[in-house]
Amino acid sequence: MQEFFSISLIITQHINRSLGDRQGVSLSKVSRYKRSLSLEENTHILLCDLGGAMGIDQEYSKPRNPSITSMNYMQYNFGVFNHQDLSNVSKLRRALSFSDFPWMNCNVAHPMTKEPFFGEPYNVFIINGMKLVILSGYGGDYLPESEKKEPTLHISRLGSSVKRWLRYIYDSEDPDYVIVCISDWSGEINEVIKDMEGVGMLVTGSHQQEEDGHEAEGEDPGDSAIGLGVNASQYETYTVPEDGQVPIYHHHHNSQVLHISINFKTRTNTYEYLSHSVANIDKEISQLSEDYNLLDLVHYHL
Repeated sequence: MQEFFSISLIITQHINRSLGDRQGVSLSKVSRYKRSLSLEENTHILLCDLGGAMGIDQEYSKPRNPSITSMNYMQYNFGVFNHQDLSNVSKLRRALSFSDFPWMNCNVAHPMTKEPFFGEPYNVFIINGMKLVILSGYGGDYLPESEKKEPTLHISRLGSSVKRWLRYIYDSEDPDYVIVCISDWSGEINEVIKDMEGVGMLVTGSHQQEEDGHEAEGEDPGDSAIGLGVNASQYETYTVPEDGQVPIYHHHHNSQVLHISINFKTRTNTYEYLSHSVANIDKEISQLSEDYNLLDLVHYHL
């Protein structure tokens, strides 16, 4: 067991079926970046998507979603859908049936039971013996017209859903560290922040982007990450009666790829959080070469 170790959380969003052989960010270039990270010692990689990778729409008619094929090859650890993915629920369900990794959401639920509609709300990762739990939710309110007429799913309030599942996680899982990931950041995130007991980090993705992945006019992505009222090096502290002061780090990003590195130290019976760094790596990813094994695989299957 490593005394000092780090978790590299690579977060993609709004990839929009950009597999490769193009300028800018693509899944094949992200795959190349992940391979370079795997050579670093004491680094454990978690690859996730905060929505928009599948690019599901009414015109898409391929037998398999090429993004899911690519993400399976890249060994994504989990995904969270956003408004783009929810634009066609039937095709979304078909695409997810081919996914080798979980798609998590705590507040997109069945209309009758209010239980999660797609998979599970959270997942447990054992990294260097540490129990890391990641809880995910959908921060938007978009539903296609077909769902409004004959609903097959229901969007529960994000704040109450996150609070309920955090309580369940601490009652049943006894985690060492908790991360909350929310797709489609909106004003409701302020409600979520009020009840974040025991959460180490909150990561949110922006829904204010164009379909080609560029920021909408007037948006400023900043140099690394945009905090909810703070920058990437600051945090807000909340008083929790049982645990004293609990730091929560907020990172709201408009970029297509974010790299968060979280450093820990192994104690006798616990794990100590040491520090973390955040970087918007869109430019770095864009300059990489393609992973042609990924592109050949997609071409073969489709």
